[in-house]
Amino acid sequence: MTFISLVIRRWLIFALLVIALPIVAGTVAYQTLPKEGEPEISAPVAIVVTLFPGASPSEVESLVTNPIEEELSDLKDVEEMRSNSAEGVSVVVIDFEAEADLERSLQKVREKVSDARKELPDQAEDPEVNEVSFSDIPIMIASVVGDIDPVKLRRLTERVADEIELMPEILAADVAGGLVREIQIYLDPQRINQYGLTILDVFDAVKQSDINIPGGQVNLEGRRLLLRTLTEIKHVPDYAKVPLVRQGDRVVFLGDVGTVVDGHSEDVSYSRVGGVNSASIAVKKRSGANILETTYKVRDKLKELEATFPAGVTTTITAEKAKFIKQGFDQMNNSAVVGLIIVVVVLYFAMGLRNSVITSLSIPLSLLLTFVFLKVFGLSNNDMVRFALVLCIGMLVDNAIIVVENVYHHFQLGKDRITAVIDGTSEIAMPVISATLTTMAAFLPMLLMTGVTGEYMGFLPKTVTIALSASLVIALIANPLILSRFMKQTVKAGQIVKPEEDLKQLKRLYVRVVSWSLNHRFQVVCLIVLSLAMAVGLVALKLVKIEMFPDADFDYIYITVETPRGTDVDVTDAVARQVEQLVAAHVPEAVQTVATVGQQGQSAYEFSVGTGIDSHFAEITVELQDGKEVARASHRQIQERLRPYLQKIPGADIRFRAIQWGPPTAAPVLIKIIGPEIPELRRLTAQTRRIMEDVAGVVDIKDDFSDAAPELRVSVDRARSAAMGISLEALAYTLRGATAGLEIREFRDERDVSKKYDLKVRFSPESRTRPSMLDDVKVRADTGELVPLSTIAEFSQGSGLNGIRHSDRRRIVRLSANNRGRSAVEITQELIEKLDRLDLPAGYRFDYSGEYEETAESFESLGLAYIVAAILIFTLLVSQFDSLAQPFAILTSLPLSIVGAMVGLYATGNNFSIMSFIGLVGLSGIVVNDSIVLVDCINRMRMKSLDLFEAIVAGGQQRLRPIISTTVSTVGGILTLTITDELWEGLGVVIIFGICFATVLTLVVVPVMYSLFEGARYSIVSAFRGPRWTEAPKGQSYFFSRRRYARLVFVLLMAGQLAVLAAGIAAFAPPTITTIANTPFQAPSTLKLVIEIIVFGLEMLLKAAGLLAVLLLPTWVGLVYVMAKRSREGYYVDITPQGVFIGTPADRFFIEKDAITAVKAARFFPAIPSISIYSGRRRIIVRKLIKAGGAPEKKPLKAWLLARPPQRAAIREGMHDLKRALDALVTS
Repeated sequence: MTFISLVIRRWLIFALLVIALPIVAGTVAYQTLPKEGEPEISAPVAIVVTLFPGASPSEVESLVTNPIEEELSDLKDVEEMRSNSAEGVSVVVIDFEAEADLERSLQKVREKVSDARKELPDQAEDPEVNEVSFSDIPIMIASVVGDIDPVKLRRLTERVADEIELMPEILAADVAGGLVREIQIYLDPQRINQYGLTILDVFDAVKQSDINIPGGQVNLEGRRLLLRTLTEIKHVPDYAKVPLVRQGDRVVFLGDVGTVVDGHSEDVSYSRVGGVNSASIAVKKRSGANILETTYKVRDKLKELEATFPAGVTTTITAEKAKFIKQGFDQMNNSAVVGLIIVVVVLYFAMGLRNSVITSLSIPLSLLLTFVFLKVFGLSNNDMVRFALVLCIGMLVDNAIIVVENVYHHFQLGKDRITAVIDGTSEIAMPVISATLTTMAAFLPMLLMTGVTGEYMGFLPKTVTIALSASLVIALIANPLILSRFMKQTVKAGQIVKPEEDLKQLKRLYVRVVSWSLNHRFQVVCLIVLSLAMAVGLVALKLVKIEMFPDADFDYIYITVETPRGTDVDVTDAVARQVEQLVAAHVPEAVQTVATVGQQGQSAYEFSVGTGIDSHFAEITVELQDGKEVARASHRQIQERLRPYLQKIPGADIRFRAIQWGPPTAAPVLIKIIGPEIPELRRLTAQTRRIMEDVAGVVDIKDDFSDAAPELRVSVDRARSAAMGISLEALAYTLRGATAGLEIREFRDERDVSKKYDLKVRFSPESRTRPSMLDDVKVRADTGELVPLSTIAEFSQGSGLNGIRHSDRRRIVRLSANNRGRSAVEITQELIEKLDRLDLPAGYRFDYSGEYEETAESFESLGLAYIVAAILIFTLLVSQFDSLAQPFAILTSLPLSIVGAMVGLYATGNNFSIMSFIGLVGLSGIVVNDSIVLVDCINRMRMKSLDLFEAIVAGGQQRLRPIISTTVSTVGGILTLTITDELWEGLGVVIIFGICFATVLTLVVVPVMYSLFEGARYSIVSAFRGPRWTEAPKGQSYFFSRRRYARLVFVLLMAGQLAVLAAGIAAFAPPTITTIANTPFQAPSTLKLVIEIIVFGLEMLLKAAGLLAVLLLPTWVGLVYVMAKRSREGYYVDITPQGVFIGTPADRFFIEKDAITAVKAARFFPAIPSISIYSGRRRIIVRKLIKAGGAPEKKPLKAWLLARPPQRAAIREGMHDLKRALDALVTS
């Protein structure tokens, strides 16, 4: 009893397992699966951020970055360590190898950074170690908007964030914008000088007067009481009463030399929504939380809190992932519905409405079963999973179509319903399983992709494999169960439609086309070669360009504003307001404009690390109308519309920040110059920038030396300061305190002790802006005397650096740019050609990153995946067909799909991106499915005693309906994705055009290649075993002659072999001799020395044997070819009164004389000894035959080569005689 028979007999059990259970469990799984945006994966990257306010890039490099890098230098599994020392901040990025244990590596980084903290300046903040994880990207940005005091707005926003953080689904709610409360002690330098004080004296006095130390316990009358010393200052005005020094009978208080201000931090940043002041909250969810439900709950919470706000203050959502996630779900549902409708419509005309509906049920059943498997394997419902399901929807029904169509075919033959189900399913089960496995084999090698891209894309093959497994279960169990109860035959005009009556006109056309192709195999092969050359030419001629990610439209535009470094934040804010006004005037498509001045804005779509306040920087985010719902100009077109107006704004570098779809990169075009000396790096940077400016498509060029902040340098006379007993550390802290300020402690909020604010001391703002500010600074000598700073130091101005970058502790300079009108990869390739011509000094070199590097790495991984996929598919095909020839015939559909893919990309104007490459890898498994089923059908026809030609034509006719149906369903399933999502448009185009092109040619080219490879296969078998057919001729016989020119072929073969051997020896002998001569043998004993020599000798011998086997390849191929020629002389054409019997290595067949429609000789016959025999649409060409009374004697190869070959006249006479015999047979 077969498995299918068991399923039909126990139909109730299996119906519950594969129909009822998936419906119930799948529905529950779909509702409970965590719904996410980006997959929650972590990149093998650690980022160490250390804030050092007020420090120059050089100071940050020497005092912060170098100690951290030195401590991290002995970490294991590090691919690259790079850093950037900028004004007030050090950022060290450690890229780990893909196979590194990330959790352990991060722990090691934290330990190393903790050790390095001891070497850092006290005024540097504690280093913060960040992990790059997609789960750290906020799910939404909520803004509190209102025209109230910025400090109050910040405190209100912090209160809202605290309430949101109390929600169980929320991990963090980070606040940005507004003004942060800070307690400032502003000193008058002249007043403190008058009282003989320094800023350090004030710092120490306040610190000693504002302490909170536990007093311990006391025992009084048998009771233990806690002792508290109330020395902590609780109210800001009380700081003015702190005593500083006693002079005679008078005590100098802090209020006598300065003022205490309960204000805000001088590191100011502004935030606006629609021109109104705001503060934003970046909301991050916990791992596993449902992003849609969490978003709705946060929205409800905001509405609830908004009721408590002051008048005029509201909340608004400036960015939200839920919107795009909902679009993903809608896209998946729409694709499923469209796919279902297409299946019903397509199959309705072939198998009737009932059978088409039964087939279409495989889509929802497969999806529901897929959700069950996703739940079991712990995968979430994220963007990549949803995309994979959309991609699979067309494929989910393919198995069902093949099974249902084959069962229906048996039903049409007159079998009863149960027998038709059992026979049809059993017959097609193995080809369907094999086709499914080949599709899985195409996607699974994507797991070999490394890095963040590999982990991100890994969800695609996992989901596809799960979905296809589910579709296989449904197709082989659920569909037969339903068919056994509800299948119905198609009736027309009261008659049951037979298989041959379906698609009659289309089948008739197909027979003509495939017959012509089988009769003109050489022309078909030439057409294939030309098509492949055309596909390669499209890429080589750059008609189809290469890029990392497609230039898809996006609903946001990011505009960055950079004023000269050191510019006051209010000046930068004024420029940002001009940009906002231009956006309002020239971008009617804008829905909302968010401006952030003084720091980078928060984003719900990109990973970012906070690097503190930057007064010269601003970012304007413009939200556009939804491009999927409203017809509008693309974000690129809007940018070009704005660019001329932005360029007219003076005093600022305004550019559009590129929107990144994949892993974060600094810029699309990125060039690094590596070298030790800053002056030489500066010269090379200027030279490289001039070259970049001349390259078409390069815009927004930026380098590390442009617009560097000016420096005021204080050069200390060490000898004089030492003679006066002045501590250089005290001098440095005095200067820092006068300008940047010194942090005394954290002041606890009077109303909420959980809130802490910085308490700082510094010179007053008006004194810091006076030209004589440095003259007012005095330091204390060891005698107690105050010494003016100008006595021991000189002041000078100079240009500084934007930042100092390192790569593996070596200095580098970066030049970055955006691309316009050309792909970043194409631009970088042109830059490489130009920069390679430069004569660089020793120790300097270029390195190319950005999209070029990402593309190269990703394409290399995908190229490996494509090769592995082809090998896996070939292995599966060999195991199914137990043949090497037939898998090669099937795999010819792969290059045909590439041709269609490239033509599709060119026709639609898409570039070849990583998305297209993923589609190409997946396409390799999809396109062979039809070929597998077709070849299996041809083999079954041959088992029914049909000759090769008839079996190919009959098999193609029978599989025409399911092949067309599966193609249309696959195309229909992915069509909505291709039309609605520009990001994945290239992938959809590759699959749609590739599968359509391959399907059309599969029905034609695969049969041709099948006949060719089968002929080659049996020719090789005959070469070793002799003629395949041993029956003696019964009539007038003519045997094939292949001995002429055999000796010449053999001689040419030997000459070529000698040339190959000579070239191989010349190439490999010298290095082999060098290896033998330079290999040391250092065994400690004679026995071990002998063993070492023997092992080395065996190793060299095996290498030599392998090399010799490769070099002798022409001999192996040539001998098989000559042996096949010898074996061919055992085949013949036999003419009897009833017809013609023809034997070839691949086939033997008999043509009745009445079936012969014509006999034609070649144009220059008999000079060209060729005759064509026509039988219906079939043409048989026979060449070089001689008349013989019996089979020629089989001789050894040497004797055969040395024997005298038939004369040309004998061959001509034999062909003349054959022509006369055939003409006589036809006319008789």
